[in-house]
Amino acid sequence: MEKVALLVVYNHRFDRNIPIVEKIYKDRFNNIFHIVPFYDGNKENVIPVYENSYYFQGYIAQAYTHLVGKGFTHFFVIADDLILNPKVNEENLWDELGIAKDDNLLPDLKILQTYGYWRQIPRALRYNPSPKGVEIGKVLPIREKAIEIFKERGIPTTKIEISSLISHKNLKEFAKSIYHFPFKFSLPYPLVGGYADIFLVTNDIMRKFCNYCGAFAATNLFVEIAIPTALQLATNKIKYITDGKLKNGALWTDSEKNGFNSKYSFNFKNLMDNFPKDKLYIHPVKLSKWDTSSL
Repeated sequence: MEKVALLVVYNHRFDRNIPIVEKIYKDRFNNIFHIVPFYDGNKENVIPVYENSYYFQGYIAQAYTHLVGKGFTHFFVIADDLILNPKVNEENLWDELGIAKDDNLLPDLKILQTYGYWRQIPRALRYNPSPKGVEIGKVLPIREKAIEIFKERGIPTTKIEISSLISHKNLKEFAKSIYHFPFKFSLPYPLVGGYADIFLVTNDIMRKFCNYCGAFAATNLFVEIAIPTALQLATNKIKYITDGKLKNGALWTDSEKNGFNSKYSFNFKNLMDNFPKDKLYIHPVKLSKWDTSSL
């Protein structure tokens, strides 16, 4: 019998959202935990964490110490401003995601050598896996082993060619960021990228995954690189939302966000009653701006 822990991650201390998020999911998930930085309240299902939000993979590693041994088979992680399709619950989760119960889930996968320009690529190239004061040499797989794992996954570990970063669409963006790039375009450690505001991890690899997340947080690796890389290193049983029947619902541009907010008039009931049928989630939905009185 599956037992799912729904972990809701708050990038910032925003206690007012806790009861709202609780109401949204209480009838769909039996075990809800709010992971809140520097929380000092007394709600039993709120786990305080202590980390920079740019590296919130460290939130997950810290929160896991409170949840280990409690019989959870899966850990489903979402951002507090990400709203799941209302038809998704802990009983039909795998059917709606289109995955097996022993699969782990990421939204997507960015192969840094072929993706094109992404503003996090300079961070990946400048990453230092062994800074002073941090001893993770025995936590992460050594570089050679990580390369071997990536090759087994069909993921390249070659250097990133400048030509792959430049296109007519992003030439201005690339030019603005050129001073952030190091002289060498070889990754110091095998890395991939991807959306990190929703993912699913099975209990059998959760400890290893969290160890890797903790190591990446301690070495200041940006979360949208850290989480997909940690999962790739931890298991080969990974599926992606991009391959499922319900699709990613990220709102990337201001025009997309404004159009979405206007469509639903900032009314949460309207959103729940008319949620896009083909989307697994919508993100971001800033609940403080929405009328949630119907909850």
